[in-house]
Amino acid sequence: MLSKLRTALKADRETRNKMLRYLFVGGLNTAFGYFATVGLYYLLRPHLHIVVIGLIANVICITESFTIYKLFVFNSREPWLREYLRCYVVYGTSALIGIAGLWLLVNVLGIPFWFAQGLLMGISVAISYAGHDRFTFKKIQRG
Repeated sequence: MLSKLRTALKADRETRNKMLRYLFVGGLNTAFGYFATVGLYYLLRPHLHIVVIGLIANVICITESFTIYKLFVFNSREPWLREYLRCYVVYGTSALIGIAGLWLLVNVLGIPFWFAQGLLMGISVAISYAGHDRFTFKKIQRG
């Protein structure tokens, strides 16, 4: 019984540490994403449409985010491509929830945009963490 308690406490500590690393790295990823997107916009706007710049920025930022999460937060040793593609599923799902949430909160419920966006950012962090933990970087069970 004592052994099970120690195992549970160790797992709780590891989960808490992983969550803290996720939040720290997420803050760094957010700053990277902002500055990379703004930089790409000013660098490429004479040559490319803003939608194309946005797509390029998203691929760069998701790739950076994925790499840091894989190596420093989830310490995954699974195949890169499978997890990379799963990462897009998590971010895509989070984006769809955010877009629908903004429409619902702002247009239907009349909540101010700044408040709705802040609320949805918090929800997005939770969804992304759960998605990455349980889907993107899920350890594959081998029999």
